Amino acid sequence: MSYDLIFVPRRDDQSWDDALDAAEEAECDERPSGEAWARLVAVARQVLGEVSVFEGAHNYELTHEPTGIQVSYFAEEAGITVPYWYRGGDAGAVVTAMYQLGEAVQAVTGLPGYDPQLELPLSDAVAQPELAASVFDEVAASFAEREISSPSNG
Repeated sequence: MSYDLIFVPRRDDQSWDDALDAAEEAECDERPSGEAWARLVAVARQVLGEVSVFEGAHNYELTHEPTGIQVSYFAEEAGITVPYWYRGGDAGAVVTAMYQLGEAVQAVTGLPGYDPQLELPLSDAVAQPELAASVFDEVAASFAEREISSPSNG
């Protein structure tokens, strides 16, 4: 279970739901831009420190082991996932890093971002990081109530 940010093509007259549906139906076998990927890796290393990088036939992915943050990049889609391991101040810090990466993904790829947990465009979500941090806290509380072992309720 993770907190996700999604980046897909979206027209001005298109709802986010329609853009996400269209992205799900689209098939693209192109490899994403290697130059854009190199820029994303550089930003990720500035924000997070050392990351491991994977290059697939049709995608790129990076992982920051200490936080569990992953960035995936395809030709027509990108995503950021963060495990629900955080609460309180730690959640705030990981949200800040996640949104910094999200802004970089938008700038480098031209793909607009969406925060489906908050049902907000990334530009609106970034202005209210406390909303995302509260989602982490809610999930941590839910895990604890259900006695699910997680780093967030340890």
